[in-house]
Amino acid sequence: MSDGAGDFYKGYYIRTVARPVNHPRDGMTVLFEGLATISLDPAAQFHALPAEQHLGDDQVFGTEFEAHRYAERAAKRYIDKLERG
Repeated sequence: MSDGAGDFYKGYYIRTVARPVNHPRDGMTVLFEGLATISLDPAAQFHALPAEQHLGDDQVFGTEFEAHRYAERAAKRYIDKLERG
């Protein structure tokens, strides 16, 4: 499992995590799931994105880098929805 460096977006702090999952696909044995949390204060407790933001198999990637990038994009989409109300 690896933590992303973190990113600020529209006043929110985004933290991403890539964790290995046991989900073989296309002959691969190690795949990674991307997860994101957001917070208004980087020192505060992070809140995980709601389950409806998780897209199942679309979250599973062959590299940690891809998993982090996906999680960051999902968090930014969620923040955009929060701002629209």
